[in-house]
Amino acid sequence: MSLLSGLFASAQAQNANGTSEMPAPVVYITENVYEQPDIIAVFNNTHSGYFRDPKAPRFIFVDQQGKWGLGIGGYVQTKAEYDFGGIVDDVDFEPSAIATGDKASSAFRMDATTSLLFLKLVGRSAWFGDFSVYTAGTWRGANNTFKLHNAYMKFKYLTVGYDTGNFMDDAAVPFTLDYAGPCGMLFYRTVQALFHYGFDWGLSMGLALETPEAKGINSDYATVGAQRMPNIPIYFRYAWDQNSHVRLGGILRDLSYDDHLNGKNYQKLAWGAQASTLMTFGNVQLRGQYCVGEGIASLFNDLSNVDADLVPNPNKPGAMMKMLTDGWYASVQYNFTSKLFASATYSQCTVHSRNGYNIANPDNYKRGQYVVANVCYHLSPNLQLGAEYLHGWRVDYEGDTNNANRVNLSAQFNF
Repeated sequence: MSLLSGLFASAQAQNANGTSEMPAPVVYITENVYEQPDIIAVFNNTHSGYFRDPKAPRFIFVDQQGKWGLGIGGYVQTKAEYDFGGIVDDVDFEPSAIATGDKASSAFRMDATTSLLFLKLVGRSAWFGDFSVYTAGTWRGANNTFKLHNAYMKFKYLTVGYDTGNFMDDAAVPFTLDYAGPCGMLFYRTVQALFHYGFDWGLSMGLALETPEAKGINSDYATVGAQRMPNIPIYFRYAWDQNSHVRLGGILRDLSYDDHLNGKNYQKLAWGAQASTLMTFGNVQLRGQYCVGEGIASLFNDLSNVDADLVPNPNKPGAMMKMLTDGWYASVQYNFTSKLFASATYSQCTVHSRNGYNIANPDNYKRGQYVVANVCYHLSPNLQLGAEYLHGWRVDYEGDTNNANRVNLSAQFNF
């Protein structure tokens, strides 16, 4: 009876990202519970808001009292990519990877490494409220091996483990078939301890300690050293309904480098400020983010590839300096029906020069721009089909500009 009732229970609604609220009818397996247990709602209540993180899986094992649930699920995604008018040397469309020089002007590839598998244990407690233990990964490791993407425990006011960073706004990330997403978007994963608290009237806040990781350009005279202090992000979020919010955040970082010329170690205080939003007006969703800071390049989606947290100071051998970076995106999505939606996004990120760095390094990356438009259709609650066009620019300090275009076709089956 439990299996039959689960097989016929399905959800067709869309969330703010245009994806199904539940990827499939839920099949719950238990001995004594003959009605859909309330524990299934905890899967959705503990969802991060990031559109690539699944909600309730198709298969859920529930204990006899209906107080614990173990979900096993994920999705298989296959993409076909065709580059023309310039190519990106990566399966992800990143402006920093746009080919320069005498490279082929077109390329075709297919990719299935973004397919995801997860385990999620949820429960309810008088002491800890709704809590979850979540692990997930894709096949994006070396030689297509399994790579961990999430491994955390979340309960009441605390989240402990490996997850997306707290300086970024998961719920405001725009939908893309391209796995990387907008170049100027904040995106990183880290081991963390987060304290989060919800006030009245939709106001909440979070304060975290995160594992530090600095990326820099080393020289014979100076190299990025061991990091001594955790990153400290803080945010405040106001939500006036389930699909609308604004968020302000900041981060402090302590970047360490070794001066080999003078035999000393130095530390630089890095900082960042961020503002983001998701606003829903009927069938229309608007998303946006702007971020600026010094020594935070590795926290940006595209700039994490160019190692610009710390770079050599051209005017002072042995010294390294922070680089000022900023990035932003603006996105609009229209939900035609519960099964069909389309979206478009523009994004930009910049590494600003100082102390003549641009003159000493004319070929280095200065600015990236990213335009994407897509349309997706849910053929069933399980199967999503999508098509996407992307255009990107890479600009170096000396002014050289390289372009690339890509068309993506995607099929994704959720289970």
